[in-house]
Amino acid sequence: MKKIYTSYYANVKKLSPEMVPIGISQGNNKWFKGQYMKELAPTWPMLKMNQEDYDKEFFKILSKLDAREIYDNLPDNAVLLCYEKFNDKCHRRAVAEWLEKELGIEVCEYGLKREESFPYAECCEANKGKLRKPENKEQPKQEYQGKMSFEEWMKSGIGGTRPDLFDVEQLPAVKARRASMKREQEKKLGGLV
Repeated sequence: MKKIYTSYYANVKKLSPEMVPIGISQGNNKWFKGQYMKELAPTWPMLKMNQEDYDKEFFKILSKLDAREIYDNLPDNAVLLCYEKFNDKCHRRAVAEWLEKELGIEVCEYGLKREESFPYAECCEANKGKLRKPENKEQPKQEYQGKMSFEEWMKSGIGGTRPDLFDVEQLPAVKARRASMKREQEKKLGGLV
């Protein structure tokens, strides 16, 4: 399965040689002399619309296209280009999500992980240029060989009481109780002698 990416025109010079940049904007970029797929671009009148109307019109355009045909016409390592920065409100993220939904593929921003892109609905001026950091990312489960020290357990972030994972005798409360018991025992023994 071929790989498809997105990026913005300013990154064209940073693309590796095997990448094939393709403009998906209505206007031609003055620094980019490569191939365009204007069928994936918003129309000129759409650029003057408010965001809600723009989105409705753009999704109408995509709904009339055949995602498989678009994909088949793209070369491997195609990079779909437009003007806006990463995670700004740009139709290239909408195109990427449309291809993902229709074809079950992953379309990443070039040089980044897929999860670092905000969903199109969350792209905006406030997120422009920022990496998305998913909050509920599942932590990989760790396998433990034997028991860890109390310090290792504290650093692991496991939380809760898991005496099976560490040496309980290392807990500060247990150490204090053991020391107290030892002093009491010594007092008792000292009084008998």
